[in-house]
Amino acid sequence: MTDQAWLVEIRLKDWVADIPSLPCGRVVMYVEVLAQNEISARFAGFDEFDRRRKSEPVTKRNWERLGLTLADVCAPSAVVIED
Repeated sequence: MTDQAWLVEIRLKDWVADIPSLPCGRVVMYVEVLAQNEISARFAGFDEFDRRRKSEPVTKRNWERLGLTLADVCAPSAVVIED
């Protein structure tokens, strides 16, 4: 089976008040990954988000400003974006 491109939603597990920088409600970020199925894509998306959270200056700064931890987010869904 070949890998497909997936768009993975990274969002807060619970509603947090006063986060104006999240214009889409609880959605933190969308991540594009290659994976064989939805479960693999969700895991890969979560790992990619964690990598970006640690390495991209803007993402890192925003994440620290929000005062959230990795345990505050999840990857509840993924959709194929390429056949």
